[in-house]
Amino acid sequence: MIINSVFCLFQTQLRLKMLANATRSRTELYLIGSSVSELRGSKLPSLRMALGFFLHLHLELNETIRHSSAAAVTELAKFWRKARIPMRDHQNCQTKLEQAFEEWRLLKKNKARKSSTQQAREAAFVSRLEDLFDIAHADALNTMSIQEDKDFLLAQREKGRRGSMVGVDETLACKEKRVSEREQQTLKRRQQTENIQQIEASTAELTTSGSEISAAEDVDSEGAVGGSRTQKRKRGRKAVVTPELAAALDRTKVSDRKAVFVIAETAKSLGMTIDQLALNRDSVRRLRAKHRIHSSASIRAKFQSDVPLVVHWDGKLIPDLIGKEKVDRLPVLVSGKEVLQLLTVAKLPSGTGEAQASAVFGAIEDWGIPGNIRAMCFDTTSSNTGRISGACVLLEQKLGKELLSLACRHHIMELVIGAAFRVCMGSTSSPEVPLFKRFQDYWRFIDTDKYETGIAADDVARLVDDIKQSTIDFANKHLEQSQPRDDYKEFLELVLIFLGATPARGVRFMSPGAMHHARWMSKVIYSLKIWMFKAQFRLTLTEERGLHDVCVFAVRVYLKAWISAPLASGAPYSDLLLLKSLLEYSSIHLAISKATSNKFSGNLWYLSPELVGLAFFDSRVSSSTKRLMVSAMQSEDDQEQEHTKRITIDLDSAKNKNLEHFVTAKSAKLFQMMDLPDGFLTVDPDLWEDRHDYKLASETVRSLKVVNDHAERGVALIQEYSGFITQDESQLQFLLQVVNEHRRVYPDSRKQTLSDQP
Repeated sequence: MIINSVFCLFQTQLRLKMLANATRSRTELYLIGSSVSELRGSKLPSLRMALGFFLHLHLELNETIRHSSAAAVTELAKFWRKARIPMRDHQNCQTKLEQAFEEWRLLKKNKARKSSTQQAREAAFVSRLEDLFDIAHADALNTMSIQEDKDFLLAQREKGRRGSMVGVDETLACKEKRVSEREQQTLKRRQQTENIQQIEASTAELTTSGSEISAAEDVDSEGAVGGSRTQKRKRGRKAVVTPELAAALDRTKVSDRKAVFVIAETAKSLGMTIDQLALNRDSVRRLRAKHRIHSSASIRAKFQSDVPLVVHWDGKLIPDLIGKEKVDRLPVLVSGKEVLQLLTVAKLPSGTGEAQASAVFGAIEDWGIPGNIRAMCFDTTSSNTGRISGACVLLEQKLGKELLSLACRHHIMELVIGAAFRVCMGSTSSPEVPLFKRFQDYWRFIDTDKYETGIAADDVARLVDDIKQSTIDFANKHLEQSQPRDDYKEFLELVLIFLGATPARGVRFMSPGAMHHARWMSKVIYSLKIWMFKAQFRLTLTEERGLHDVCVFAVRVYLKAWISAPLASGAPYSDLLLLKSLLEYSSIHLAISKATSNKFSGNLWYLSPELVGLAFFDSRVSSSTKRLMVSAMQSEDDQEQEHTKRITIDLDSAKNKNLEHFVTAKSAKLFQMMDLPDGFLTVDPDLWEDRHDYKLASETVRSLKVVNDHAERGVALIQEYSGFITQDESQLQFLLQVVNEHRRVYPDSRKQTLSDQP
């Protein structure tokens, strides 16, 4: 019995020791030791204490860097106040602590290195850990009046932080208490005097005639007691900041302080007296905040949509409202027939599919439109398209229904041109393409009047001869239409110049712009420009050959695919044509053909059974093909492969495929999910154009947005306004709604546009 008790006691002690060792290993910090959950001691905190407490908040409590530094500085300040030593501004203290953390983080990142430099840096860092984490004001020694406090600060700055704080200086505490009491008494007497003056002023007003009251508003009056005094200026009461003016100020990013100057001078120019106006920075700020709330509520109240909607989202990492940290922002919008509405620009805890799906679902729920959402438009990133944890599948689970997957067609086209560019120009780890950077720097020396067309080269002329005229006609046709972005228009004009034609507005070359890897359109534009100015810009043979191949591919294949991408009804047929064009391109450039066709074959979203039915509304598809599609959809022999949102296809047989080969019985889902009338399917396709139900269905399909440009504009919106007007998150959301609506109502600044609106 005794042996058993001893054995149990031994086991218990062993488990406790193992648990202590495990806990110590978890909380052990590189170079610092253990974290600090509470600051204690009679000295001013050392660097080890400051970092230990910061890391406790950041690593163990999962606080952000900014919140952790703020909380740590607040605790550190208690010691400095107790020592009666002036401190730096809290913002500067936070910056210093964050810099120390960054130094520690970099050392930890490279701890596996055993170089002499790394070891020297580690030793230098460790040697400073017990030194004072000095956040004293730069002029502290001059501003402190007590020599003992000065000596204590100097001692603490020595190695080892000599000295300590012992007890409270009773004499000094009593002195400060007496000073505080005197200040309170002075404040009390001042308040009593003001109360007496208000009573006297009220008495004087009651005993003065009406005419005297009127005159007293503009001139100085003499009080009943205490001699003469100047009457306070009467405050202006007329509100001048209307909801419309507030929205205009927000859109133009005018601060509250600047708004006061603008409004005051505008009022003067209109012959008004600004003394009558409620005009100061605080009143402008309050009214603008109030109008944002009311305008946002009005926008939401007016949003009444009974049509099928497509939800769009696109994430971006941008600086937070406060501090230097970056956060994930997710603009969420819905589109439909005559509908385009920004719901929110959510702030995400991370960029995972779960976080995105939750933000999108929350916005949909908040606006009360879950029943209207029938489709989703998204970029084809893994965080969106993952089979298990992608935002798309998680959003469907949260909504409890299946949605049409309208993958952004521009994003798919960017994948194609990216594959072609890597074949021609190679890959680089640099965020910018070195060749394009050189050209951008050299642009000021380029004579834009001395350019060479692409067809001036015989081999280029031979490769584009068969498509030259049709491409020129295509580009001219689309230049007559309004393009959503300037770089689309520039692309069309450059292709015309490359083919020897002249755009309607003449030959113009824009200065080289952004060239980041994410901007694939910029790579096409840069390639065309460099090729046409290669006589003035030095190129290696490899670069010239690569640019030649990129330009020919862009003109021959890519232009029509990119410009036609936003058309929902034409998506299936256009994708099939593009796939065949990429395969046939092997006769011109085998490597480009193989790379682009493989990349594109993994993104055939619009040839899936649910979406191939969009081709019913494509005027380019013949009636005979539509008959075969209807027949395939009504067929009961459905031996298709397992259902997926995007199909896989054997590239060897793709050249022989037609649209009807992708249609199954599941293609009827398009009509069910989008509430499309399908009665016209029972008659011959030659008669569809005259039927009312076909026209209604066609209008809905043509209103579908299959590119995510609107979400990208939401990203641009938050990038432009984040942190400029307000640092309050709720006010930022109201501001974005107001600016977005103002841009919709006033798309330009022409007088006609401004006068047409109420």
